[in-house]
Amino acid sequence: MSGKMSDSSHEQDDFIQNLSHMSIDWATKASSSNDLDRVDNHNQGRKPTDEDPANIALEEYLASRLQQIGEASPEKKEVRGLKTGNGWDPKQVVEHAFKIEPISIKRAVEIAISSNRTLKDRLVRALTRRKNDVEVVGTPTVEFVPIWKVRGFHECYYIRNSSYKVSVRNDVVAVDVEGKSRDLILERKRSRFIPAAIMERLHRLGSFLSDDSKYFVITEGQELATKSSDAELVLSGSGHKISLDDEAELTSWRSKRVFDEQDLKVKGAKVRIREPTLTKEALLNQFREVVIHMPERFKQILSNRLQITELKRIYVPIIRIQLQKGLVPREAIINGTSGELATARLLGLFE
Repeated sequence: MSGKMSDSSHEQDDFIQNLSHMSIDWATKASSSNDLDRVDNHNQGRKPTDEDPANIALEEYLASRLQQIGEASPEKKEVRGLKTGNGWDPKQVVEHAFKIEPISIKRAVEIAISSNRTLKDRLVRALTRRKNDVEVVGTPTVEFVPIWKVRGFHECYYIRNSSYKVSVRNDVVAVDVEGKSRDLILERKRSRFIPAAIMERLHRLGSFLSDDSKYFVITEGQELATKSSDAELVLSGSGHKISLDDEAELTSWRSKRVFDEQDLKVKGAKVRIREPTLTKEALLNQFREVVIHMPERFKQILSNRLQITELKRIYVPIIRIQLQKGLVPREAIINGTSGELATARLLGLFE
């Protein structure tokens, strides 16, 4: 059997077929048949016995295959349920900071003053050429609020039991596979137009036997399978989920890499930087819940790869301008990305 495995290791395309053959040989030598029982939804988490030579040989062989295709390093191939990738440890995930360049403060002030006038005020001012009756109080403030963006994928290698339906020609009367006799099953074809009772009588007469098919079932198969998924998650610094449309609205303007607080200075304005209350660890925990989809039916999990391909902290500008019209003070809040008045829904994302 070891020679058989050595030969097949050079041909990855024949792997599943050889794996099935080895499973049948191991099943013959094993003292208990329970290791090859079908695993359904009620016993998915059942672990094989460590002392079972069949499971030990199978695990070592599959671990070596994972090593050959780059999934496991030689020193870790004996670890069950091997976790690979940087997504399991937040310390291994590199975070990059960016800022969205805000519109000019001069433009933001014009928008703020214009938003504080009614239509009547605009008409009177245009007709009388009256000076500006709305004043800016103090220095505008640019508040950089953070959003998190994470992207990655999960890939799982696992073993599952399986059965195979093998069709044979009509002239076959018996089948022997690797020294084991297989029961042939006759599958009668059904007609959509002829009633079943009439078809049964015709079958008894033998006139339709030529259209029947024969097959046998192999129930001892074991397969090495993989399941993968990818995802993207965008959250505000406080943990609110941000839709793709909102993300595009907030980050559509020019972005610039940030290395320290000096890169966040804005000419003509005070700057306030809001740090996220949602930590990187909590963010990655939420991302795992989104991206990881384990197989529904398996016998043993061999490896779990969780790879974070992108982790960004993006600082979005919100411009606050204090206005006064007569004795009435007012604050205008501008979306520093789009140059529009910030909506209550948008501000709610950052509360």
